Amino acid sequence: MLLKKGDSGNNVRYLQQGLRILCFNPKRLDGVFDDNTVTAVKKYQSARGLTPDGIVGDGTWGKIKTDITPIQTALKKKGYYTGTVDGVAGDGTYKGLVKFQSANGLTADGMAGSSTLSKLYASDPTPEKPLLQLGSTGDAVIELQKKLILLGYSCGENGADGIFGDDTYRAVRQFQQNNGLSVDGKVGSNTWAKLDTAPHNDQTETPLLVLGSKGTAVIKLQKRLLELDYDCGVTGADGSFGHATENAVIKFQKNNGLTPDGKVGTKTWNKLNSSNAVKGSGTNSDVLREGSSGEAVKRLQERLIALNYNCGSYGADGKFGRNTTLAVIKFQKINGLTPDGIAGPKTLNCLYSDSAKRNDGSADNPVFPPIPVTGSLLEYTVEVISAEEGKYDSVNPTDVLSIGLLQWRASRAYNLLVDIRNRNTKSFDSIMSETVIGKYIINGNGEPFETLTPASISSAELGLLKNLLDTEESHEAQESLKRNDVNGYIEHGKGLGISDDKVLIYFCDCYNQSPKGISRIGDLINGQWNTLTLEEFHNYALKDTYVKNGTSYGLGKYSERRNLVYEKARAYNSSNGNTLGEYVENMVTYALYEATQDRFEGLPESDRGKENYNKYNKWFPSAQGNAWCACFVSWCANKAGLLNVSGQLGLVPKSVAVSQYLSFYQAENRFGDKSVYTPKRGDVFINKSNGASHVGIVTGYDSSAKTFTTIEGNTSDDTVKSLTRSMTASGLTGFGINTP
Repeated sequence: MLLKKGDSGNNVRYLQQGLRILCFNPKRLDGVFDDNTVTAVKKYQSARGLTPDGIVGDGTWGKIKTDITPIQTALKKKGYYTGTVDGVAGDGTYKGLVKFQSANGLTADGMAGSSTLSKLYASDPTPEKPLLQLGSTGDAVIELQKKLILLGYSCGENGADGIFGDDTYRAVRQFQQNNGLSVDGKVGSNTWAKLDTAPHNDQTETPLLVLGSKGTAVIKLQKRLLELDYDCGVTGADGSFGHATENAVIKFQKNNGLTPDGKVGTKTWNKLNSSNAVKGSGTNSDVLREGSSGEAVKRLQERLIALNYNCGSYGADGKFGRNTTLAVIKFQKINGLTPDGIAGPKTLNCLYSDSAKRNDGSADNPVFPPIPVTGSLLEYTVEVISAEEGKYDSVNPTDVLSIGLLQWRASRAYNLLVDIRNRNTKSFDSIMSETVIGKYIINGNGEPFETLTPASISSAELGLLKNLLDTEESHEAQESLKRNDVNGYIEHGKGLGISDDKVLIYFCDCYNQSPKGISRIGDLINGQWNTLTLEEFHNYALKDTYVKNGTSYGLGKYSERRNLVYEKARAYNSSNGNTLGEYVENMVTYALYEATQDRFEGLPESDRGKENYNKYNKWFPSAQGNAWCACFVSWCANKAGLLNVSGQLGLVPKSVAVSQYLSFYQAENRFGDKSVYTPKRGDVFINKSNGASHVGIVTGYDSSAKTFTTIEGNTSDDTVKSLTRSMTASGLTGFGINTP
């Protein structure tokens, strides 16, 4: 078992339910391994003496099963769970616990705290009087009815008639609810005993409850709904009539032939407390997604199939798997909806309408991105400048605050930090809200950045700033800004009259380093940029030096950088990058080059040599110890400008999860099954079967041997290397197609 952030499906939901039962609340039980789930896993691991890495391997999964097993056993013994005692917190276990809590006067929140466990593990009392229930008759029933009537509970028009009918059943349930007993409508020893000591019932039995109502009556309502398998939300019976409870009421009313207005009046109360109330399905969600199951999914699949959308070989099986997701995506594309694979209200309304469009094959074409006008010139220039600038977490220790990949300074630094916060406000505020810089950003005050220096900031705050700059949101913001900046430099150079690509590359690096330096050279050549050769430009830049207050300035001060950039500009081949295939070849080239490079480059000595940690993890960023094969492919795609992020072509996904690679290519209609597809150089091979989980880049194919060669990361010795793989290998699923 291996579950981690980004994963989804039933096992993730069972994990979330298990954590919630054990009082490590992941907040959502939606089958999506998000940040809240990571936090809950880490807390559980710390409490159980495990490594708190937020990843659920066999050790963590086994420990959770060990903790859940006795709870399952007790629930089964008391009749609230009928499944196998396997330690897996499936739907039956979670719902069984909620029902037990509701029936025993506990907060029905699905969390087995001390009060719940105390009652759950307690021995059942031995009845001292006969057990009475719906259908019972005789003197004992008359005695029961008389006691209830004396306490203010109505047993119907016939009063104490000795017949345990619906009216007596409702009265018993109301009595049990009011007195903190197990609300099951059965009269056992606890209920008999309480009848002799209970206070008179002075409360309104059926108060009108609506959205916004609060109090014990709402708790009573929610507990009954939960007993009948209507979902009141993750907070359970909390006494607050919110939208989740309203949806549960509406579902109940629809199922029981009542007016579905979401208001709980006398008719709804009576039906809720009756013995023949129709149960729900366990969910009131109008959203179906991968991992959902049941009649609603089956109906969805039947409708899709009727419209000629393929839900897979199992057809309408009621299980929302990957094939159903792909069918929904195609339906959404053809019907002009957002193609996210989630069947929400808009998709469902369209699907069941008379205007729903059949599958005409128009969504079956592979999705390849268009090539930008700048071609590989942009990517090449980005790499030239990046090689001479900073890292994601760079902070220039001198002068006005300069940060990040291109050492964005002053107002540019402010704008970058604003962008990072806009991408993930919660993450930014958790790191920076108590710092001087963070408060400037949160308050929208950019003026101090014109004079703000690192020397005026504490070392602790600088450390937090570096942490922020090394987050995933920051990486994405910096990559996007870097490409936008360099594209702007190129356009500016063209506007001055530069048409030679090699001169443009050199111009962009100089402009990024010093716009004033470009102005000085422009003055020397009288603005005649259109006639300037690369060699002439280089000589002017080397001579651009001046002294102010005893300190040297100018482009020529950095002669080593000028010489390096000159050589790179001179080596540029402007014929590259005119087709998508040439972009893909750049990705392959970067990947092959990495087999000879130091994968620990840029890491502190304390991190060098660690298994499953390297510059590719750090770039993503991904925690030490995580498998990094997908991370390596994304890193190479990023270098070539092919990543699925802002400012790039979007040909390759940015992910550390092999499952997301498979999902991405399937959704783009660019997945080739191994049984029918012949891989090409630059494709991504995907192993996602028989327990295998691995990706890498294809470098060649041998039709006679039925093998393909690769360049891949996270190999058996934790390195980047070229390998040969068989097309008939059991673990191979297929290929992500990158070249038309």
